[in-house]
This record gives sequence, C-alpha cells and structure tokens, in this order.
Amino acid sequence: MKLFKYSALLVAAALLSACGGHDFEGVYESRAGSSNEVLNAFAEMAGADRLVIGDDYIESEGKRTTFDDIFERESAGKRYLVFKSGETEEVWTIVDDKTLMQGNELVNIKLVRVE
Repeated sequence: MKLFKYSALLVAAALLSACGGHDFEGVYESRAGSSNEVLNAFAEMAGADRLVIGDDYIESEGKRTTFDDIFERESAGKRYLVFKSGETEEVWTIVDDKTLMQGNELVNIKLVRVE
C-alpha cells in the first residue's frame, strides 16, 4: 500500500512539474540604455520603472495586461520570451536568467529582475 501511495505522489509531482509556464516570473526594474554615449546619457535620465511578470500577465503602474500565453522560444541560438495574445506576439530577448531586453543595441530597454 505504501508503494502505491509513493508511486501516486511521484506521478502527481511529475505531472505538476510538466505544466508549462516560464522561469521569468518576478519583479523587474526597467533601465533604458544605448551603445551610443549621448543617447545613453539621455536614457539614464528617464529613470526606472518597476513591473511584474506573472504566469500570464504583465503589471505596470497598476495596470495589468493579460496574455493567452507566455513562453520561451529558441531561434538561431538565441533565447526569447514570447508574450502571445491571439495572433499577436511580443518578443523580448533573454540576455540571461535575470535580464530581458527590448529593442537593439542602439536604443533598448533592459528589464532586470530585482525580486
């Protein structure tokens, strides 16, 4: 009987761990930047905002935007976090496990996980 209970518990744990999701849930601080020194100086004056990424939403300044799905995609050796709503996708580059980036090297917004 104990073997059956442990087997059932193991199967339940395996099923729960296989339930989609993404590893980027948390509180992020946005930081504008640029590879150009002049643009970078202006970007740093913009200040930082905080936003929360949940399992299917982004919350910023009290506004919540929900998505059908948030998932990770790999393409051409790069990783991306994809926010899908209907047929529309918004894609952010995954710099590392704590940093996301929108834009390119010239003008970008980096989201750095703080919590």
